[in-house]
Order: sequence, then structure tokens, then C-alpha cells
Amino acid sequence: MTRRTGQWLMGLVVLGLVLRVVAWGFKGGFHYPDEIFQQLEPAHYLRTGIGWLPWEFDRGLRPWIMPWIYTGLMEALSWVGVVGHQALRAVNLHNALWTAAMIPAGFRIGRALGHGAPGDEHGERAGLLTAALTAAWPILLYFSPHALMGTPSMVCLSFGYANWLETRLGGEGAQRAGFGMGLWFGLAGMVRFTSGLHMLLPLAEMLVARRWKPIGAMALGALPGIGLLALVDAVTWGRPFHSAIEHFTYNYIEGKASHHGTSPWEFYLVDTIIARLGPLAPISALLVLLGGRRSWPAILTAAAPTILLSTVPHKEERFLMHSWPMWVASISMGLWQLERLMAPKTERRADDDKGDASPAAAASGLAKAAPWVTAAVALAVVGSCVYGASQMKWRWRAGLFEAQAWVGAQPDATGLLFDDRQHLNGGHLTLNKAIPQIKNSPKWWRHPLFNYAALKDDDPHVARLMRARWEVVQRFEGITVLRRMEHKKSRKNP
Repeated sequence: MTRRTGQWLMGLVVLGLVLRVVAWGFKGGFHYPDEIFQQLEPAHYLRTGIGWLPWEFDRGLRPWIMPWIYTGLMEALSWVGVVGHQALRAVNLHNALWTAAMIPAGFRIGRALGHGAPGDEHGERAGLLTAALTAAWPILLYFSPHALMGTPSMVCLSFGYANWLETRLGGEGAQRAGFGMGLWFGLAGMVRFTSGLHMLLPLAEMLVARRWKPIGAMALGALPGIGLLALVDAVTWGRPFHSAIEHFTYNYIEGKASHHGTSPWEFYLVDTIIARLGPLAPISALLVLLGGRRSWPAILTAAAPTILLSTVPHKEERFLMHSWPMWVASISMGLWQLERLMAPKTERRADDDKGDASPAAAASGLAKAAPWVTAAVALAVVGSCVYGASQMKWRWRAGLFEAQAWVGAQPDATGLLFDDRQHLNGGHLTLNKAIPQIKNSPKWWRHPLFNYAALKDDDPHVARLMRARWEVVQRFEGITVLRRMEHKKSRKNP
């Protein structure tokens, strides 16, 4: 890497960090309840002994690795007084900043895909284009400030992809890249089991190409992640790989994933890819195709899990977040090829006898315009994706989280009623007080423990509670907080 390339890459990392902080600022609530009740609430439970654990932890469908990591992080935050909702926000900021590591990984992916091309023999231009889009791609920014299992897994997969593509270059670094591929893929699979689907094509390509030494190094590199999962499951669930076995049994042998909802086969293509690419999705598709033979590893790596997951009835957008680094790389390679087509290296000899503009001069002008045209197209597709990402749930349940945090800070709070099911809130982590909280029902209105309620503004129970001597004490984003008024005892004259 040249010094100038390194400076550009550092600048892109800084840009990516700033954009991730901005995304974190807009984000509130959660994308999906699992990031609270399968990650942070169990961590809060490990720290305090208080928490609501979902059924997955009764059966052992989830490993305790990430909750343990978050426990350590939240314990460190508590030393400086950051607890409750503030701790949740701090953890999400930590994750957002952590995903900026995908930017240098994106550079390596692009560099490996563009390596050896005339005029970009080391692939550094292709690497910088991929790093730039990785820094600013709106869908990656959306998923960055979340505690989903897929967030750290996506980062690990990005480095795994980079190392896999570097094994294809051969040379002395192939075995080292193979070890890195195994290490990062092993960690990704340890965190999120279904990320294995995103490794299938790289693994198959390695076998077909018979790169046996890198394959051996890859197997060795995968041992830390696999071994840690086996050890933690043995300690917590009583047998190695218990969580992976139960996950596979529940979802694929018993087929119970569909109990959580089903979607049509085209959901991922239409609602997760095309919709998120925005109104200029056809332009992004053309760029993917324009990447040509150099893009096929990225295209197939992103497309294979999309096709496989489309056959499973239960679908969620977050299941496909791991594919976005390679879709971004495919679009970046199309931009790279577009720039190369506009800036040919071969110039024709000028025809001085004619007054027409020289073909060489025209080619030179086109070459000078190429970076600007490429930048304009890149900004257009990113802007289109901004629109697509704006349709996602940036602040789902944010008002309830803030209401829980406020109620938990009230000295007189002894119990909280909220407006929806037990898993659709910020948990005891956000409440940060050892009091019961439960779904609202009229049967609890006169119970001595429950003296606060956080309900949606348009919930008819708000008016009924006010008639039952509850008063509105605070409002948040779409949420009304009420407190039961104490009955004053009358005094008799002596």
C-alpha cells in the first residue's frame, strides 16, 4: 500500500466513524427484540441477578458468549456511572464504532478483486472505492448501532471474505490468508450460527480450486472460535455445542421457525434488497453486472445465501445483513470498471491535417472526467439507498425505552405496566430498578405494586386510567406515562 493510499484509507475510516455516530444519534429503541432479550438483558441478569430471560435460554438455543462479553462491557461502564438506558446507548455506540473495522476489510476485498488489472496492478483504486462505499453505505450504517448477533458476525465475515479473496492471489501470503479466513469465519459462526450459509461459496471455491495448504491453515484458524463455543456451551449448558445442536434441531428438524411468522419466497429479493437500494435499484444492478468476471466471487457470495434463505418460510431482514458487505463490493467493482472504461490507456494519434478535435484530446478529456462521473454515479446510488434505508425502523419503541428509563428513576416507582407483550420493550436493563413490569391489563390497575403505566398515546386505556384516578405525569415519543394518584385519608376533628 502506498503512503497516499494509506492516507485516503485513514480518511475513509474517519468518515465512516462520523457517519456511524450520526446513525447512532438517529437510532432509538431496537430493530428486533432479540438484541435486548437475547443479548443485553441476559448480560444485565448476569450483572445484577435481575432480568427477564426468553424461552431460548430455557431450552439452550443461544450461547452465553456475547452476553458474557456485554456483561464485562456494562460492568466497566457502571464504574463511571453509566447504567440503565445510558448503558444501552453506550453499548450501541460501541457496536457502531466497532463496525468501522469493516472499512479496511472492504479495502482488502476490493484490492483483491481488482488485483492485476492494467493501470491498477495492486488493486488499490478498487480497494479505495470499496472502502468508500463500505464507509457510507446506508444499510450498513443502519445495522451498525445495534446489539444484534448479526452485527459482530457481519464484521467478522467481512475480514473472512477479505482473507478468502487474498488466498486466490496465491504467493507466500496464501497460507497466512487461509489462517485468517478460518479465524474470522470461526468467530462469525460462533456468534451467529446462520452466518455459516454466507461461508458456503468461499469454502466451496477453495475446495474446487484445490488450494490444500490454505485449506489446512483455514482449518487451524477456525479452531479458536469452534473451541470457545464448545467450551462455553459445556460450562453453561452441560455439553459441547449444545446451543448449536438445539438451534439446528428447533429450526430445521422440528421446523418450528415458521411458528414465528412466514413470508413469501420473494421477500428477500423484493423487500430486503430492491427496496433498500431505493428508486435507483436498476442502476445498482447494472453496476453489479458491469463488474464482470472480477466481481463474480462477491456476487455469488452475496447471492447464494439469499437464494438458500428464500426457501425457508420464516424470513427476517436482519438474516440477510451479512450479505451486504459483498453486495457493496460488487457495486464498487462496477464503479471501478465504469471509471476504467472512461479512461482508456491507449490513445490514438492526432490527425493534425484536420480541424476536428483530436481523438487523443477527446480521450484525455474523457479520462479527466472519469473520476467525477464515477463519483456522481456513486453519490446517486448511495443517495437512492438513503431513501431505502429511511423506510426502516430507526426508532421502533424508542419512546417506551425512554419512558421505562424515566420511571426507573422515580423514587416512588414500585411497578410498571406497559402497552405490549413482555419482549417488546427495553427490559429490566432499561428500567434499571428492581421492580416488576408487565403488560398492561385492567386487573392490575388497583394492585398496590403497579403505580406507573407507559401506554401508547392513542391507547383507549389512557382515558380509562385517568377516570380511575391516574394522572399523566410525562410524555415521550408516542408514549404517555401515568401515575396512580394516592388516596388522601380524611382527618376527623377531635
